Amino acid sequence: MKAALGWLGRTGLLYLVLCLAIAFYLFAWPAISAQFSGESLRQDAMSIGEVREQLAEDRRAAQNRLEARAEDFRQDAREVLDLRLAETRAERERTAMQLAESGGLFDTIRPSRILERKRLELRLAALDAEIAALEAAREARLRERALAGAQQRLERYARIPTANAVAISRRLCRQAETALTQFDEREVLDRNLREFVLRERETLADRRDTRCEAARERAERREQGLAAARSVRNARAELERLQEWTPQRLPDPATGLSDTALRDVAWRAAIALLAILLLPFAVRTLFYHILAPIPQKGPPIRLSAGQMPGDPDSIGRASSTSLAVELGEGEELLIRQSFLQSSDADAVMQTRWLLDWRRPLSSLASGLAFLTQARGAGTTFTISAREDPFAEVARIDLPPGAALVLQPRALAAVLQTVDRPLQIRSRWKLFSLHAWLTFQFRYLVFHGPAALIVKGGRGVRIERAKNGRIFGQDQLVGFSAHTAYTIRRNETFQPYLFGREPLFRDRVTDAEEGDGGILVVEEAPMAGRTGGLRGGLENTFDAVLKAFGI
Repeated sequence: MKAALGWLGRTGLLYLVLCLAIAFYLFAWPAISAQFSGESLRQDAMSIGEVREQLAEDRRAAQNRLEARAEDFRQDAREVLDLRLAETRAERERTAMQLAESGGLFDTIRPSRILERKRLELRLAALDAEIAALEAAREARLRERALAGAQQRLERYARIPTANAVAISRRLCRQAETALTQFDEREVLDRNLREFVLRERETLADRRDTRCEAARERAERREQGLAAARSVRNARAELERLQEWTPQRLPDPATGLSDTALRDVAWRAAIALLAILLLPFAVRTLFYHILAPIPQKGPPIRLSAGQMPGDPDSIGRASSTSLAVELGEGEELLIRQSFLQSSDADAVMQTRWLLDWRRPLSSLASGLAFLTQARGAGTTFTISAREDPFAEVARIDLPPGAALVLQPRALAAVLQTVDRPLQIRSRWKLFSLHAWLTFQFRYLVFHGPAALIVKGGRGVRIERAKNGRIFGQDQLVGFSAHTAYTIRRNETFQPYLFGREPLFRDRVTDAEEGDGGILVVEEAPMAGRTGGLRGGLENTFDAVLKAFGI
């Protein structure tokens, strides 16, 4: 049943993946592949200067085409111009829609997309100019028709009365009106007699009407003739203006173009990448040759004076996976619960909450809490790491007067007398350059008499300090408090340059010949450490604890 369900699940997942892949190929891939054709990829490799040159060439070609078409429009009939005008306006609407639809995330830096958009803008400007040329040609046809009509109207006024002729006619009209007025002002008997016998008033009235009508007609003919002449002149001037009309210059499509293209972005990214890759080497070279020699000239860290009492060879023993400890009269064993392998049945054991009640935070942070306190003369205990397969333990016997600087995290158990427990003192070194470079400002000094059982990855090695021992900073577990502790530059430059070795290594040295100082070194500090995110957090926490000597 489980196998059948598993087969159905895998088959269903495969079917879903196939559906998504086919849908992507049918619906999304055509639009994506169209943007990455061979010509598009070639254009994307262009610089902004090349894009500007291409746009300038496109502008010259579009301007030449526009001028040639404008010349053709001058010869077309009005009906042809109307048809072309409708087609051009429709094409402009389509181009404007394409321009509005174009736009993407990288369109401002991809030369192919820049060219496409700028060409659409250039095409839109060319269509606007072409529409203006068609409208001008169409208006010219209308002006030609208007000129022909004005000339026809002007032909009816082949002879336009002059201003003098109009003035004479109007003077004659006024004279006739004056004569009629004077006749009407005569005596009644004289006027009636002349009218009855000579019909003089009727003759004067007819003469007035004839002359005034002639004056009016001449004035109207002159006005109409002059208006027809003005219409001809205006129509001819407007036609000449339209015939002299030239297409406008197309705008430069490269105006407002960004100075950054995809190639520029790639080139700057390559330079930035190269700088990022080379920067660590430059910084390491500077640190190694300029800054690293400075701390070596400073005074070393020495936490106490005097010598290590006793023979250094008898103080520490070689590490092993397990260690047997037998309690003497008046002794007790404080041990981490995870390191208690076995014990005698008659041993008296109880819980010890903290190793040192005066330093509760240090005890908690270093794991020296909830210890097992064992007592019983003659009882034997086996100490071995139950959780860490790479850990080994070693015993360090501190005689009275001896002092050892030790990191509490390396302490697995303490063997001490009940009436004289282990003494732990703090030493701060805030004004030492060595402390700042190792990021350890506090040191915990363990004073004898006591026996310290320390642990370490793949073993713990106890060496004499003599005239100086050099080792990695992560390896150092402890050293005699009277020795000189310093850091020094790594001997080899190339391994440090390529990140294989740290810049500084620790050095522990006896102040004088025969001081008997020792150092405790962990064989493989990273053995058994957790990797990944959890390991990174643990290492960060360990670095913070190291600053406080924990």
